[in-house]
Amino acid sequence: MASTSQTRLAYIAESTWGTTPSTPTWITSRFTGESLNANIQNVTSEEIRSDRNVTDLIQTGSSAGGSVDFELSYGAYDDWLESLFYSTWSTNVLKNGVTQKSFTLEKTFETGTTDQFHRFAGSVVNGMSLSMATNAVVTGSFDFLSKGVTSAQAEVATSTYNAATSAAVINAASNFASLAITGATSPALTALDLNITNNLGQQSQLGSLDARGIRTGRFEVTGNLTAYFENAELYELFLAGTGADLTFKLGGASSSNYVFDVPTLKFSNGTVVAGGNDQDLLVNLDFQGLYDSGDAATLKVTRTA
Repeated sequence: MASTSQTRLAYIAESTWGTTPSTPTWITSRFTGESLNANIQNVTSEEIRSDRNVTDLIQTGSSAGGSVDFELSYGAYDDWLESLFYSTWSTNVLKNGVTQKSFTLEKTFETGTTDQFHRFAGSVVNGMSLSMATNAVVTGSFDFLSKGVTSAQAEVATSTYNAATSAAVINAASNFASLAITGATSPALTALDLNITNNLGQQSQLGSLDARGIRTGRFEVTGNLTAYFENAELYELFLAGTGADLTFKLGGASSSNYVFDVPTLKFSNGTVVAGGNDQDLLVNLDFQGLYDSGDAATLKVTRTA
């Protein structure tokens, strides 16, 4: 009987979308949960029968994907960030671009003498969420869209598996630093959420259950922040529709951190309400990242290696 606590998740970069390398060196991934699964489209036959029974259930399409949840640690997800950004790290800087990068993901379930393997070829990161809150570690989730899933009872021939990274989990207290928002003087945040999506879509075709490819959409960055209502600065940025930016650092040691930079943003919604007695008064703001001509990007991440 398989246990979730013995599940291994690994990945390998693909040279050709949807094709697993023949001699893969898998990289074991750190994760806290996942929902990777097959998505089979079925159509129920509409044939009319005098005995009132259903004739058939027909498969008409297939795709796969799902989410991988994580606690952020340095170096653990740099490859997946490249797929999310449609770009590559250049001198330890990553900006959103236009080049798709895909992986084969593999789940291994320990079932005794014969393990079970589920492989998701043609996996591209559709989105990522990142959540920071007081008294908590930094958590998030990657959302994948895949070509399909296969089930096997053996490793891919000549497979090897590299161990997962071992860097410490990043917390949102002592590992959160260098917060800056243009137009706001040293705001004190209680929560910050960052959401990114590529708006991917499956490209179906006649003659095959599997997709022909994955359509690329717009790269969108949105988020939400909650801060103590100490002055009018943040709220008035929202009221005036004034452009701002957002920069913050995540990481412990000076050689193991990330700086996230949304160089241009506007606040789309804002509230300051007294919800009841004995509570801190907070300002809650939603924001939208916008293209910045200076950085030629909407989002930039710099790692200290």
